[in-house]
Amino acid sequence: MRNYWFAVSVLFLFSVTWGFDSTRKTRKEPLSKMNTTTAANTPSGYLGTPSNESSLRLGLRATSYESQFAKMDVLQLKLNYFLKYYVNTSIYLKLNPIARLHSGHVQSVDGAESLDNRLSIQHAAAYYQWMKESYVAAGIFDQYEIFSMLLVDDQMAFMGGQAKQSISNGPWTFGVQGQTVIPNSRSAISDQNEKESSPMLNSVGLTSTWETGDKNIVQAKANYFKFSQLPTSVSTASVVAGNTSADTRISDTERAFKYEYQGLDSDLSFKRRIYKAAYLLGAGSLLENQGAPKGVNQAYRAGGGGGYTLLGNHDIELSGYTYRIESDATVGAYSNTDYFATNHMGYEFIASWKNVKQNFRVTFYFSDAKLIVENPAQSDEKMYFLRFEVLNVAL
Repeated sequence: MRNYWFAVSVLFLFSVTWGFDSTRKTRKEPLSKMNTTTAANTPSGYLGTPSNESSLRLGLRATSYESQFAKMDVLQLKLNYFLKYYVNTSIYLKLNPIARLHSGHVQSVDGAESLDNRLSIQHAAAYYQWMKESYVAAGIFDQYEIFSMLLVDDQMAFMGGQAKQSISNGPWTFGVQGQTVIPNSRSAISDQNEKESSPMLNSVGLTSTWETGDKNIVQAKANYFKFSQLPTSVSTASVVAGNTSADTRISDTERAFKYEYQGLDSDLSFKRRIYKAAYLLGAGSLLENQGAPKGVNQAYRAGGGGGYTLLGNHDIELSGYTYRIESDATVGAYSNTDYFATNHMGYEFIASWKNVKQNFRVTFYFSDAKLIVENPAQSDEKMYFLRFEVLNVAL
């Protein structure tokens, strides 16, 4: 526990101390990507004149996945629409619907794997703000904005309420945030039956951001979280995904959790231009479930790489990461499918090319994971994909 808090302290100190080292000469960024607010001419938290935002992201992804139980070769078309609409200077709405269309070939031992076309709401909430990045809100919230990718999948959106208070000093922003939401499985409908209470996820945490451009940014966040009253459908699916089952079965087909899921989740990511067109990038995440014993309750992801801007218009990035997610570090039903739920350890490699002027990106991704502990419901897994995206198409 002491080591965890030491790591979190280092994380925030890194964010602050590196962030304020802004005197170094760097490649000039476009004004549209710069934070031009300074403490000298603008009050901390000044809202300014709001402007509505609307954009569309289009993506085409070819994926190949293989495990002991299934093999998939799939083409996905993804449409991601974002809207931020100001009713007045204090009240605004955020909406982020996503459409996913699939075509391809799927094989599985039990026939459980299938392709499904889906329209989902990743974010839909109403906000009241009194300062910049200070608000109360109610609606459906993208959980990846709050937690690291170790705790929840990037498709998880839970309904409830949030509050945040921030202070700003030039390019640096520090915040305190909290939320109470109803967790569910990839939809806006919770999974409990009529005999069970509504599940809950409560969290409180800190955030820190320093930004002077898209190649000079440090973001850190740390949260205490607690899942409670999770329904039988979630515990059953989570046991299949690697969580430890209680010694007593609910029925022949239903399972209960052996441990509670509450603890600490932290995340750090950065990009930093170091010389002319070259820049560094990296990320690290650490998760500890205090409701389970050591040996099964922790997860981490760490790594980094570099990037280079060619001719002022083409960003080439290469990075690699290693990860380990023990069996009871997080709730299996909500865990990240890119890391094959829980009880896996492995590595990933990412290479991308972005055309800044024409606003598109091509990405290659590869991940190879092995089981930490043998489990008849799980296996070693491997995935790679090639993705083409048109980014932030203004509407």
